[in-house]
Amino acid sequence: MAGVVSIHIVREKKTPAESCDHVTIRTNFGIEGDYRSGKYQTGQITLIESEVMDMVSRELGYEIPAGASRRQIVVRGILLEESIGYKLRLGSVLVLIEERCKPCNNMEVMIGNGAKDAMNGQGGVRCRVIKGGDLHVSDAVTVESSVCSRYERLSGLCFKLISYLIRLSNKA
Repeated sequence: MAGVVSIHIVREKKTPAESCDHVTIRTNFGIEGDYRSGKYQTGQITLIESEVMDMVSRELGYEIPAGASRRQIVVRGILLEESIGYKLRLGSVLVLIEERCKPCNNMEVMIGNGAKDAMNGQGGVRCRVIKGGDLHVSDAVTVESSVCSRYERLSGLCFKLISYLIRLSNKA
């Protein structure tokens, strides 16, 4: 059975990720206490498979510290990239897997030299929170559905547009 292996939050930009036994995830927001969460953002939470991190550890030849990928939730037993466009239940939380989360150059800093290439494009996924709740390590993870209502499709487009506009205004 698929499940949550670990949960990580970053309280302030450029600080290390902290491991948590449980977090509160808010609808249309993300994880309370994580600086990356926010209303109308794409990628309100990020997930990665522990199997990917195990593979990267083997390829690099050393153990990767928990949370070093900077993904908030690590799961086991589910292929996330094959679930893009699907609703996923994490314990009581319901998310929509929207897109891939590409490994960035930050992987070289947080994990080590060669980490970005070792991840080979398997950097996890970004999700939008449809229904919040409390999430605990060891909660079950299940695929709910690939069918999105018109409202969910429209709201997804709105989220992307608003997120883009916010990023633009922050650059100005």
